[in-house]
Amino acid sequence: MKELAFADVYLSAAISILLNFSPGFRVENGKTLFTFPRNEALYKALDDFNSGAALPALEYAERIKRLRAEMLMRRGQK
Repeated sequence: MKELAFADVYLSAAISILLNFSPGFRVENGKTLFTFPRNEALYKALDDFNSGAALPALEYAERIKRLRAEMLMRRGQK
């Protein structure tokens, strides 16, 4: 598998900030998943997030809102 998928909007927002990369989207069983390419940078971002890396609060909040809106919009599509 060339990508990792996450259902957690908060984790996905943090990873997208740490990687400076917008996630892809996939809908499975009515649930929107955020996808990222599987590579060393992704694993480093996951490690940084789990280690409590500092994120810009305003950017994090805005990214959560944007991803959540995208998630809800895509969930309604078939």
